[in-house]
Amino acid sequence: MNLKAPPAWRSRTPPRIRPVWIGLCLGLAGLLGDSSAATGTQAPLDWRHCIPATAFQRTAPGEWTSPLVQPPFAFEELIYSWQLHQPGDTFRLYLQAVFGPTEQTDWLYAGFWGAATNIVAQRQRPTFARGVLDLDMLKLTVKATGLRFKVVAAGTNALVAPPAVTLVATDNQAPAAPPRAAPEPRSGRVLDVPLRRQLDTQGRWMKDRCQSAALASVMEYYGKTVPLEDIVRLTHDPEYDYPGIWPRVIGADREFGYAGYIERFRDWAAVRQAVAENKIILCSIRMKPGDCASPPYAAMGNHIVALCGVTDDGRVVVTDSALGKSGHGHLCQWLQDDFETVWMRTKGGVAMVICPPAGAVVRPVTDLPAFSKDRVFSAGDDH
Repeated sequence: MNLKAPPAWRSRTPPRIRPVWIGLCLGLAGLLGDSSAATGTQAPLDWRHCIPATAFQRTAPGEWTSPLVQPPFAFEELIYSWQLHQPGDTFRLYLQAVFGPTEQTDWLYAGFWGAATNIVAQRQRPTFARGVLDLDMLKLTVKATGLRFKVVAAGTNALVAPPAVTLVATDNQAPAAPPRAAPEPRSGRVLDVPLRRQLDTQGRWMKDRCQSAALASVMEYYGKTVPLEDIVRLTHDPEYDYPGIWPRVIGADREFGYAGYIERFRDWAAVRQAVAENKIILCSIRMKPGDCASPPYAAMGNHIVALCGVTDDGRVVVTDSALGKSGHGHLCQWLQDDFETVWMRTKGGVAMVICPPAGAVVRPVTDLPAFSKDRVFSAGDDH
């Protein structure tokens, strides 16, 4: 593949300071950056943070509360994930948004993990005067200045310690930062992530399990083959009856021995860095008809794909379980501008990053086929 990035691409989007995650908590050393969709006067501003388990204070038997966390700016969106203390932990998580010294929300339900007792059927998303906690994202109509989390034991076995919580707070109307000097671009790398279809071990289709199939592909790349139904058992939320809430996908990878975290990607330098570290990015995408110049399908609702890498001549390569029957989902190619549209612009660059286990082998693609702009969409269901 071409090892030199075209000069026009290097200057297309301002770079950002990369977050540095340390250990299981993935502690943060960098923050924020401009979006490629910036208007010139405003751009999304992100702040990444980890609340380690040791920061939570026991406030009642089986209950821990985090300290007040105050990002350096007011925010109107928040995504989060939990880092289990150990496989088998069972708890419920609650979130409180703070707007001022005497203004805060009630404790908002933010998800559960493990063999929880007293399952709530047909749970409704927490809504309040200033927003909603929409499954796995806090969306506010009035900016908050801070937040807290609360962990409550929810199983028959004692919870030894709360999970760590990683988060990204976002201000979508922040003033755009001045452009910075672009770093020296990394050479393109594409990881050979295998295609796992949305099928159980009996060959039966498991509808809307793209996030579980993507995680299965990642684990197989790292050397562990896991039946799809075993992953679905963990990623599916029975209270919301929803197939793949982001913190549950990251919780599932921990149960199988891996580490991961929630993230937002605003530029391609950060994507290249993650791939260079043998990490695989599960991207949240959505596409309407006519959004893209040369996509692999006509349209797509909310969907998860595993990003395998970026070439220096303007291609993004993914593993996509929506193209499973035809096999086109393995090393599926997008034009970089198109993928930026369906991921960074449409979904705010939200992703779940899966980290390689110790000693994981890098499995690069050495012979990537040329991009075909004349490809034909598969007829009917291609899962």
